[in-house]
Amino acid sequence: MKKILIVSAFSIFIFAAGDNFNFKFIDQKADTQSVSYSEPNFMIYPGLNLQIETSAFTHPENPDIITASAITNYYEGGYTTGFYISTNGGLNWTGSDNIKNTSGSTITTLGDPNIVINRNGYFIMNFIAPSLSAGSDLKIGAIYSVNNGANWSSTIYIPGVDTADKPISAVDNIESSAYSGRVYTAFDELFKFGEEIKGIYFSYSTDNGVSWDTSRRITNIDPDFKYRLIGDVQVGTSGEVFVLWHSNRSYMGLAKSTNGGADWLYSRDTAISTNRSRITQEYELIYLQSVPSMDIDISDGPRSGWIYTAGVEKSSDSIDVVMHRSTDGGETWNYSKKVNSDSTGSVKLQFMPALNVDKYGGINIIYYDARNSNSNDSFEVYLSRSTDGGLNFTDTKISDHKMKFSQPAVPFFGFDGYIGAYTGLTSGEKYLTPVWYDNSSGRYKAYSSIIHLIPLFNVKVFPEGFYDIATGKTGMRDSVKVYLRSSSIPYAIVDSSTGVFDSVTFNAEFYFDPELNNENYYLDIRHRNSISVWSSVYLNYTFGSQVYYNFTISQASAYGDNLKPAGSKWGIYSGDVNQDGVIDLDDLIDTYNAGNAFQNGYIVQDCNGDSVVDLSDVLIIFNNAQLFVSVITP
Repeated sequence: MKKILIVSAFSIFIFAAGDNFNFKFIDQKADTQSVSYSEPNFMIYPGLNLQIETSAFTHPENPDIITASAITNYYEGGYTTGFYISTNGGLNWTGSDNIKNTSGSTITTLGDPNIVINRNGYFIMNFIAPSLSAGSDLKIGAIYSVNNGANWSSTIYIPGVDTADKPISAVDNIESSAYSGRVYTAFDELFKFGEEIKGIYFSYSTDNGVSWDTSRRITNIDPDFKYRLIGDVQVGTSGEVFVLWHSNRSYMGLAKSTNGGADWLYSRDTAISTNRSRITQEYELIYLQSVPSMDIDISDGPRSGWIYTAGVEKSSDSIDVVMHRSTDGGETWNYSKKVNSDSTGSVKLQFMPALNVDKYGGINIIYYDARNSNSNDSFEVYLSRSTDGGLNFTDTKISDHKMKFSQPAVPFFGFDGYIGAYTGLTSGEKYLTPVWYDNSSGRYKAYSSIIHLIPLFNVKVFPEGFYDIATGKTGMRDSVKVYLRSSSIPYAIVDSSTGVFDSVTFNAEFYFDPELNNENYYLDIRHRNSISVWSSVYLNYTFGSQVYYNFTISQASAYGDNLKPAGSKWGIYSGDVNQDGVIDLDDLIDTYNAGNAFQNGYIVQDCNGDSVVDLSDVLIIFNNAQLFVSVITP
C-alpha cells in the first residue's frame, strides 16, 4: 500500500493512502478565464535571511497600518520571527527580521508566528516556543507590543500545553460584542499527556495578551480522526468564535462558541464534507502543504454573517482550491465551488490558499498555481475574487514572475523538502494586501503587491481656460466628476466619482464601487463650467490594478478630438456655464451679467480660475462660442 507523508512544522505523520494521486503531467497550457494584472511585486523586507510562513493583519482602528510576520533564520542554527509594518496601506514597509523584547534581546521562536491587533491597539503574536525545561516538548508562546511592534514583551507561556503545533490566532474586534478585545489562539497537539490522538486545543486572553487561560481540548477523542490539523480561527458578527481544522480527507471539522471560548456550542469533526481534501502533495522532493483557511463576512451587506472556507481538494483530474460556504452561522454547509478557473482535463497543482473577506463583502483567495507551466514545475500566485457570495469567481494573476520551489540550503526544522504551510492575506479600506513567499531571488523571501480594493482611475485633465502658458500650471485646483459608461450602446452610466485635479500634474484620482466588474468603460468628464468630454477609447478595468488616462497629452485622447490646445498640452473647452452641452450666447450673457455685478468667489462664471468674473472670462466664452463647441459622444 502506498503511503503519504504529512509534514507539519514539528510533526511528521505517515499513513496509508490508497487514493494517493499520481500526477501525470500533460504538456499543454491551461485554458484560463483569468484577467491581466500589471502591478509589480516587491519584497516587503529585503535582506539575506530566509522568510517563510507569512501572516498579515490590518489594524482595526487604522486601516493604513498593515502588519506581517514570517519565520526567519536570523541567527545561526535557529529560528525567530520577522515583524514588518506598513503605515500607508501596504505601499511601503519597515521592520526587522528578528523581534526583540523591551531589553533589546532577540526573542527565540520556533515557528508558526501569527499576529493580530485588537481595538485597544495591542499587537499580539502567538508562536511555537521552546520549552523552559531541557528536553521538554514544544509550547505555545505569546508576546505583545504597545508601540506598534517596535519591541515586545518577553515570552508568555500559555498554560496547559504539552506538545503543540501550529497556533492560529484571532481577535474579537466587533464593537458590539460582549467579548470585544478578547484574543484567541487554537492549535493542535500530538501525544497530549499520553493520548496518541491529535486534538485541537484552544486558549484565550481577556487582557490584551498579557495572560492566557489554561488551554483546553475542544475535539473529542476519536480514533477515526487521529491526525487533526488546525486550519483557522475567526470571529463572527456577534462575537461568536469559530475554529476550523482538517479532520481527514473526507471532512473538515468546526467548533463554535458563543461565550468567548469559555464553552463550546458544538465541536464536529464531520462539519464540512470535502472531496478528498489534501494537506500535503509531494512534488519533486518538496512538500506542498495546504492548511484550510476561513473567514466571515462582517460587512453590513446582504451576506453579513456568511462563513467561507478555502482548502485544497482532489478532483478527477487535478488538485484544486475549493470554497465551502455556510449561510446559517456554521450549522449547515450545503454549497461548494471550485475556485481556480483553469480548465478541466489538465493536471495542474494549486496549493496553500489564504482567504479574506473584505469590508465590502468580497471573497478573496490567494494561492500558488501551476496552470501556466506546461510541465507543472513552476508556480505563480493567483487571486480569485467573488462579489456574489461565491457563485462566481474571477482569477487574477498577481505575481509578476514564476518560481520553482526547491529545498532550502539548510533543511527547515530538519525536514528535507518542507517549505512551510501558509501565506497571509488581509484587507483594509482601500487595499487588499497579500503576503506570500518564494525563492525566485535564490532565497525564500516575503513578497507582496499593491492590490486596489476600491477601483482607482488616475486621470490627467484640466479646463483650458484655467491654464497659464507662462507657468505651465492651472490657476487653481478644482473638482471634476467622472461618469463611467458602458462601452456598448446605449453607453449607460455604470458609476460616478468626484476627484480634484492637481494644478501642476493635472492628475485627479477617482475611486469607484468595489464591485465594479472587470469590463470596458468610457470616461465621461464633467467640470463646472467646461464642455463634457469623453475618452476617445474605452478603458479596461482589471480588479486590483490602477487605470491611467491622460487627456492632456493629445487632441486625439478625447472622443471626436474635442480638446483645445493650451501651450504644448490639451485642455477641455471652458465656457459651458449653464452645462447644456454647448458654448453659446446664453453662457456669454450669463457671464457678462455676473461680471457687471462684480461677482467673485467659487462660481461657475469664473472660467479662468482666478475667483473673479471679468472681461477675461467673457473672452474665453466668446472665442469658444465662435468655434461652435459642443459635446461629442460616440
